[in-house]
Amino acid sequence: MTIEQKVVSIVGATGAQGGSVSRSLRQNPDFEVRCITRDASSQGAKSLTAEGFKVVQADGASPEEMETALAGSWGVFINVATEGLEFDVAVALQKSILSTAANAGVKHVVFSSAPDSRKLSAGQAVVPTLDVKAQPAEWGDACPDFETFTPVMLSWYLENFEHPILAELLGGFPIHEDRDGYLSCRVPLWGGKEDVPFISVKDDFGDLVHGVFLNPVRWNRAVIQCNGELMSWADMVQAYVSVTGKKARFMPYIPAEEMPTFECGGIQDFYEGGDYYGNGPSETMTARQLKRDAWKAKGGKGRETMMTVKEYFKRLHTSENL
Repeated sequence: MTIEQKVVSIVGATGAQGGSVSRSLRQNPDFEVRCITRDASSQGAKSLTAEGFKVVQADGASPEEMETALAGSWGVFINVATEGLEFDVAVALQKSILSTAANAGVKHVVFSSAPDSRKLSAGQAVVPTLDVKAQPAEWGDACPDFETFTPVMLSWYLENFEHPILAELLGGFPIHEDRDGYLSCRVPLWGGKEDVPFISVKDDFGDLVHGVFLNPVRWNRAVIQCNGELMSWADMVQAYVSVTGKKARFMPYIPAEEMPTFECGGIQDFYEGGDYYGNGPSETMTARQLKRDAWKAKGGKGRETMMTVKEYFKRLHTSENL
């Protein structure tokens, strides 16, 4: 007897998050993956096609195109790139995609969200780059047409350590040496127990979303903390030193107001809270369970455990020296 596959559409499939989700789900024969992208002629879309994915072109700003692309989907993962868009435009775009998914009859939604800085700080630290994701998620959570709606949240991508521009956010670490010859990590203290959440998006994020789709009712309206490992900035730097042998150090901004904002308003105040996600202390138990569930569903392919910070640095250092 043939079991009909459940169609899961990926909105934003060419991005880091969407690509990770697509590649995880395709290893489960119960799912059919449909990659939706704004431009099917892009290099990212061509790469997905070359890997054997079904790629459908649809502009999120066009409800007609998006509804056609989503037709017949059992579930959808949504991550919209908001960089370069005005705040109100980005929020409206994401709400439109959610509304279109509801109109298309999609019943299970996993939405890439972020903490609501307004609520977490009682309006004292407003961070638009977070709220631009939080506001559409609030709309989706209240939508009665979805049987399940699950917001997934990430903090620090381990992949960020590979980008020279993003290294500037950390004072140059781990790419640019300072005047003393050190790779200096410069950010404020995280706050609380100094549990900074790290994750390898490529290795682990897709499996966490996969795990949610395996049992969407179980995770309905639950905020998923996508944490691979919790570690202080100081311990992260020491992990880097232990693997590479390079000179590196952690030099926190004290007070946090000394940190350059890079036009990200409110970030200094928000940094000092420590409780990033707003649904309780940062934890890894949920992510470990979802990772394990996805690993089993994939027939034991890939890793059963989350990538650690030290393992990531070791792999990165090895590749740099090949």
